[in-house]
Amino acid sequence: MSYVVLTRDREKDGRLAARLEEAGVPYRSVPLLKHAPGPDHDRLAPSLREDWDWVLVTSPTAASFLLSAWEEAGNPGIRAAAIGKGTAAVLESGGMAVSYTSPKAYGSQLAGELGGSGRVLWPTSTLAGDGMKKILSERGFSLVRLDVYLTLPRRLSDQEKGVLNQAAVAALASPSAVRAWVGASRARPPVAAIGRVSARAALDAGFERVWFPEDPGIEGWAGVIIDVYHRAG
Repeated sequence: MSYVVLTRDREKDGRLAARLEEAGVPYRSVPLLKHAPGPDHDRLAPSLREDWDWVLVTSPTAASFLLSAWEEAGNPGIRAAAIGKGTAAVLESGGMAVSYTSPKAYGSQLAGELGGSGRVLWPTSTLAGDGMKKILSERGFSLVRLDVYLTLPRRLSDQEKGVLNQAAVAALASPSAVRAWVGASRARPPVAAIGRVSARAALDAGFERVWFPEDPGIEGWAGVIIDVYHRAG
């Protein structure tokens, strides 16, 4: 039987899996990445007690690390800005109010549309680029970046590698996931990427058939996965 391979943590892909089940699309789950505390991890909780005009949250993983530090800091009042609805939902599920959510899950849009001015805290991955800082600096914000977590490839079992090798479609949600797939399997099936950044990484890595939704998010991504699966079938 042909199937889609979902490559994020099963908890993160719960809504996505439900959409595929509704559409009758078979899937297997092989998480490709794991996360660990980064070099600035221990600085986050104390930093949250300072005065910030904004705290930027640019992924669901960053949201999880932020919530843990926020609880450790005693739940201080902060003004959170989230990249897309998925990241905002993680924060809200942990009891944190979100003051601004970018309509599209792109860092450039969040940085370009953030209101006001002043000091901004950005807890992020060691792999994050400098585009956010550049845009905000040009707009007059003072940004402090903390590398609070590492994104690492999981060591896959032979069985998990076999699942990748037989995939009809790879659902990939980050350049890190693309690199992890390439490191674990020689298979280059059609890719349904979560957005244009991941799609570009897949093309650069040698995947020849790559699609992504115009608007990043679970619903748009699910639609692309379903469509690509039927194309591949």
